Amino acid sequence: MTATTLLYCMPYAGGSGRVFSTWQRFFPPDIKIVSVDYPGRGTRMREPLLDSIARIADELAETMASHDHARYALFGHSMGSLVAFEVCHRLVRRHGSPPALLAVSGHRAPGAPRQTPAMHDAPDAEFIAHLRELGATPPEVIAENDLMAMLLPILRADFRACESYAPMTGRMLSVPIAAYGGLHDAEVGAAELRAWRRETTGPCVNRMFPGDHFYLRDHAATLAAALQHDLRAALAATPDLATSHAAGH
Repeated sequence: MTATTLLYCMPYAGGSGRVFSTWQRFFPPDIKIVSVDYPGRGTRMREPLLDSIARIADELAETMASHDHARYALFGHSMGSLVAFEVCHRLVRRHGSPPALLAVSGHRAPGAPRQTPAMHDAPDAEFIAHLRELGATPPEVIAENDLMAMLLPILRADFRACESYAPMTGRMLSVPIAAYGGLHDAEVGAAELRAWRRETTGPCVNRMFPGDHFYLRDHAATLAAALQHDLRAALAATPDLATSHAAGH
């Protein structure tokens, strides 16, 4: 019987696990999609918002470490890439349970310099104009004042988490990394994605897809096929995680 691999999927700023609600149809039954909600968002809306990548990663890593799974992988898009990266470090360092693969999408490598000014403290009009430029928030949502009043604190918290993030130095993963991006992403170019190679002693692949920063919405099936390929390659190159997991219990 084929062992199940859990694929934890972490959303972009302002997003929730619902971003990945249709993804399971792109994957076979032995790869189970686990959509992640950050505290204060989605199904966890009643919890206090966290505005720090480190604090979000602390919380998620503890939860994931408590799950009894033999094999798992991490995927994050944009803000989710930083969250997945920090969760990976915590699961390796504190729990000795590395993922089979760390897949990051639509975000520069942690050590690469920021190219755009910080926006989390910008006045509402300027902040909302920036959201329009990014294209993440539908125009009909932006037009609803009551809805935006509810979403702005979440978006600002997420932007603050990303814009205040500073990676620890002197750390190196041995986990395989797959770094993905959109060919027409105005925020993250191919060179910034290639810089993820510096974060691991393991293999690192880079793949570019048609589309902009949110290419994963229009090209989910293509992305999922590449992700499945890279995950299977990582699993094939990894010692039997199920055996090592069982031995540790």
